[in-house]
Amino acid sequence: MKAIKYLGLTLLLAGCTSPQPKDYYEIVGEVKNVEDSTIINLFRRDGDVGRTIATDTIIGGKFYFKIKPDSLAKDELSLGCHRSKKFPSMSAQLWASAGDYIKVTGENTLIYTWKIKGNAPEIAAWQAYLNDSHELWDEYQRNSVLRKEIFEQIRKQSKEERTTFKQKIDSLETIDNKLTTQISANEIRRMKKSEVDAIWMDKLRGLAMSVKYYKDYPYKEDVIALYNSLTEEQKQTELAQEAYVKLFPPQHVEVGKEMVDTDLFDLQGNKHHLAELKGKHILIDFWSSGCGPCIMAIPEMGELASTYKDKLHIVSISTDNKKTWERASKEHSMTWNNWNDLKGNAGLYARYDQGGIPNYTLISPEGIVLEQWTGYGKGSLKKKIGEYLDK
Repeated sequence: MKAIKYLGLTLLLAGCTSPQPKDYYEIVGEVKNVEDSTIINLFRRDGDVGRTIATDTIIGGKFYFKIKPDSLAKDELSLGCHRSKKFPSMSAQLWASAGDYIKVTGENTLIYTWKIKGNAPEIAAWQAYLNDSHELWDEYQRNSVLRKEIFEQIRKQSKEERTTFKQKIDSLETIDNKLTTQISANEIRRMKKSEVDAIWMDKLRGLAMSVKYYKDYPYKEDVIALYNSLTEEQKQTELAQEAYVKLFPPQHVEVGKEMVDTDLFDLQGNKHHLAELKGKHILIDFWSSGCGPCIMAIPEMGELASTYKDKLHIVSISTDNKKTWERASKEHSMTWNNWNDLKGNAGLYARYDQGGIPNYTLISPEGIVLEQWTGYGKGSLKKKIGEYLDK
């Protein structure tokens, strides 16, 4: 009887001291031919937006991150050394959940093609696509480093001397377009024989962007066929919808024509439309929390909202997903209309798209598009709006 009691007590103690599930994941890096004191950043991706969540210094080729996930969902991450002139302006991609152990190895500073092993199936899928085009991606990265060097030299030259450097940049872009085309062929080949997963969908969106932006892109019909192979349910996902508007661009709004409207939502979930603002001029501002100039423009838009409160409605429309939009709105207060159609780049933005953000459209009190422009510099909004409203 005593033996049974002792055994029961031993089993109870063993159960009490058993390892608890880890509430963090680890990323262990071992790389070669990287200078000591190189700063490496870990970004958490949220749609098209990335936030730095940790930083380490590479010493003896080693770095280490121990991170609690943002939520129960899997973290989408990237590693970058963007401060270093010897690294490309690119990042290694990875995914992690609590309890995961990720090993990162590399032989050089070409970070995008570092080898990554981890628990998430997305890592293996992503690495498979990389391996198909490893040498092509490495050349692309070397061009990225060279482009950095050229831009640094350009800043030191006079306007007359910059012509030669522009020719070098143009030459690199021509090479990059050829590399991208070859990489596309490899990705399409793999996608045709692979099941649709998150990485497949991400690649589809990337290929669709190539169709839209690269002149004489040879694989348009192949990419359309990949899109058409999706089920109706798959076509409703955000990535598929973004691919669709790249493959089949909607009619763009035109200056002098009626504005385009849709269902828009405020932070409380209330539905709005641009039409309800007719009677005053409307300034539409497409923005994202990951866009530096967009954030820089916020104080100036606040001044405009105050100065022209009797003549102007400002509508900032976020292209971020709901979670990122809500977080950014807490960090950057807006006293004017802060709305979102919750469709990312596939919604109203696709109708007003000018190839980048911040993206502005000024509309007359009658709802007619007066002017569109992109980019921000201090004082530029005051000057532009003043031309119309100070008359």
